[in-house]
This record gives sequence, C-alpha cells and structure tokens, in this order.
Amino acid sequence: MSKAELRECAEIALGECLNLSRNEQLLILCDPPCYTIGSAFRDIGVKRCKEAVMVQISPRKEHGNEPPMPVDQWLSQFDVAVLPTSKSLTNTRARMAACRKGTRIASLPGITEEVFIRTMKTDWKRLGRYTRSIAARLSSVKKIQITSEAGTDLVFETGGRHAKADDGAITSKGASGNLPAGKACLAPLEGTAEGKIVFEGSFSLIGPLNKPFALQVKSGKICRVFEHECSNYLRRIFNKYGGDARTIAEFGIGTLDTATVSGNILEDEKAKGTAHVALGDNISIGGNVNVPIHLGGMILGPTVRLDGRVWMEKGTIIGG
Repeated sequence: MSKAELRECAEIALGECLNLSRNEQLLILCDPPCYTIGSAFRDIGVKRCKEAVMVQISPRKEHGNEPPMPVDQWLSQFDVAVLPTSKSLTNTRARMAACRKGTRIASLPGITEEVFIRTMKTDWKRLGRYTRSIAARLSSVKKIQITSEAGTDLVFETGGRHAKADDGAITSKGASGNLPAGKACLAPLEGTAEGKIVFEGSFSLIGPLNKPFALQVKSGKICRVFEHECSNYLRRIFNKYGGDARTIAEFGIGTLDTATVSGNILEDEKAKGTAHVALGDNISIGGNVNVPIHLGGMILGPTVRLDGRVWMEKGTIIGG
C-alpha cells in the first residue's frame, strides 16, 4: 500500500467525514500496529488545521479497555481526535467524556492499511441517507428476530430504543463514530434476548473464525459457550469482568457497499447485507451496561424479522 493512497483516505476522513477546519486542533492517538495510518492522518492534519498532534500508546489488552492517563484527559482538549488503534477505544469512558465536552471523534479499531484503502472511497452522502433509513426502520419496532442457516435464532425486545446511524457524518460538536462507517445499530433491551447466536466470519476477540462459534442466550445474557478454539479465552473474559460482560449489548446491520467480509470485524460489521451482535458494554449506544469490554461477531446471510414480519431475507432487504 502506498503512502499516497493512505493520505488520500486520510484526506477523505478528515475532510468529508470530520470536516476538520483550518482553525481547529487535531489529536491522532494510535498504537504501533496502526502507526502508518496514524502517520497518514498526521501528514494531512498538519496541512488542514492549526495544530496536529500525534501520540502513540501501547496496545490495550482487550477491546474497550481505557487509554492510559493522562491521554484520556488529552482527548477533551482537542477539537477533533482520530483513534487508529489495534484494540477498540470506541466504547471507553475516555471517549464518551471527551465527546460530552465537545470533541469530535473518529475511532478506527483494528484498522489495517488494506481495509482503510478499500472502504473509505465511497459516496458518503449516499451511504448516510441509506444508513439513516435503516436506523429509522429498526427504531420503529418492538421486537427483532435474527436467524441464519448456520444456526442463529435470537429474539429480543427493543424497549423503544432508537437505533444509531453510524453514517460517517462526524461533523457536529461532540459527535463520534467509527471509520469506516456503515452500520445501523441499537442496544437490545437488557434481559429480553433469548436463543442462540452462531458467529461466522469473524469475532473481535480473535479475528477471523476458522469455523462457526456458538453461544446460548437466556434472559439477555450468554449462559453457555459452546466449545471452540476461543471458548476458554471468552470464559476468562467473563470471569474477569463479571456477569455484565455476558450482556447482549448490540445488534446491527451493515450498510457499506465498499466493505467485504475479510475477517476484520471493523470492516465485516459494515459489509452490506450482514448482521452483527456484540457482547458487554452498551452504554454508548443507549443501553445501561457499563463494563470495560465490547466484543462483536458476525452473522452472515441473516434473515431478520421485525415485529414478526420478514424484513431481510438471507442478507437482502425485502420489506419496507
């Protein structure tokens, strides 16, 4: 991947998605695996704004772990921040606190050069319109059921919660989102999810899945982890962070046409025609669970019923 291509995509992110202006200050917070992408943001940032500062931290142990002090406090001192990191800072208290103080933040958890270049060159206005329409539809229902040929059969209530449109428009004060963007997601009402999830393609705990990974759900939480290469790792996560880490935290639909199912959960969950479910923290998308872990996995070719009616069949939307 050439530096020119990376800079072109950084320009798209800072310009079209974040609307970074000449009189603003930019913080780039990265770690060693994402240093090259962080450098591309710095190269473009110094040309676009008053001050661009790049800070490199050690990789976090798990997705959702907090950045170190005093970096967590620095976020709120900048107008705009971009977070290309190998482990996600999206659902951290530091990110949310900075947004409450007005910082616009784009998080790029697990970003690679290939994914960055493949996904950022899209029509962001068209994507925004489509993603917002999906979010509005999900927000209008009380019960959602997801099934798949691999064995997923999960049902939950929404509790009237509104879905978030992760549409790439991070332009208002305190706004935040992932890049690449391209999903509509909501937090299922705690305690209502029942059934079975079978992840395919990828799971953020380990990345690409060589075979499907199944989890049983009861009363809104994982009650059984079926045997798999990452089973013991997930059980250790649950033991470390307690019962809230077992929460069915997020359901989402991918909307980005330039994304593919590559084994990278950041890209996979944005791929048009897919669904994803996440475990753990959901406070940042309207839920009530605050735990320092957020792990997502893919459901491929999903059939989705909204209030009992088929809305998506094997990854294709057929209902209104």
